[in-house]
Amino acid sequence: MSKTVVVVALLLSAALVHAAPAALKIGDPFITARKQLYAAGWRADPPAHLASGEHMGLERQLVENGYAEVDSCSEGLSFCIFQYVKGGACLRLQTQGEQIRLMKVDRWSSECRERGADQEKNALPADVRYLIQWRNDCELAGQCQRTQRLLPKLKRKYKHDPVIMQILESSN
Repeated sequence: MSKTVVVVALLLSAALVHAAPAALKIGDPFITARKQLYAAGWRADPPAHLASGEHMGLERQLVENGYAEVDSCSEGLSFCIFQYVKGGACLRLQTQGEQIRLMKVDRWSSECRERGADQEKNALPADVRYLIQWRNDCELAGQCQRTQRLLPKLKRKYKHDPVIMQILESSN
């Protein structure tokens, strides 16, 4: 009898750890849902963006505005996937909307992001990879001011991470 109780207790605790936050509701504004997730202890999955590290369109806008947890966005109806972690639990949030302020929660799951076999476990965060990528291309696009505005924000965000700070310092 006691083994059964222990097994049930373990299963319940595992289910609670991986359960999506109760505050999430389909149709809620993404910005509001994100604030609720952060208040509940969820954080962006740093290497969330797809292995290419290339940010385009809405993905680029999201990263520039501090939403480094964006994994990918589609074109057309503009569905975006955001990845969060809390302890050993994962949360995949899908939104719909073409503008950040109008994005709405569409669905979520407790799935962890699939990582390619060639991806390093400790890849750079998406916003840092974006800055590196875009710094190399900004002169061609005439948008170097955007990267200049992003750099100080990233330096404040990662001031306690010497590896990332070294990379950011070399981006000056």
